[in-house]
Amino acid sequence: MKKNLIALFGGLLFAGALISCGGGGSETKTTTKTMTADLVNGEAVYNKSCIACHMTGVAGAAALSDKARWEENAAKGMETLLADAMKGYTGKYGVMPEKGTCMDCTEQDMFDAISFMLDKAGVEAAK
Repeated sequence: MKKNLIALFGGLLFAGALISCGGGGSETKTTTKTMTADLVNGEAVYNKSCIACHMTGVAGAAALSDKARWEENAAKGMETLLADAMKGYTGKYGVMPEKGTCMDCTEQDMFDAISFMLDKAGVEAAK
């Protein structure tokens, strides 16, 4: 019984430490509703990082010319597309690495790149 109380108390202390360090608190998240796409920046990010997979569909990526795949992606909504691009995503077609391996890209950069690819594919993300 004493060991259980010590373990419980230790767990509570650990959880409290995580929360005070930010490990268990709520995350501040930019919503796509406050973002405006910069397609010029999006094209630059695409050419720098996204083109390697999205030009031809490497590793299951939606090729820029594959409108049907982009329509399928767009149906998820921009918020989901951005979250998946930022954190990485494994789906039925393959893997999207975290930030598409563009580790210096900001959330705005990723939003712009996704917007650029949707635009080039002739697709609009669901609201």
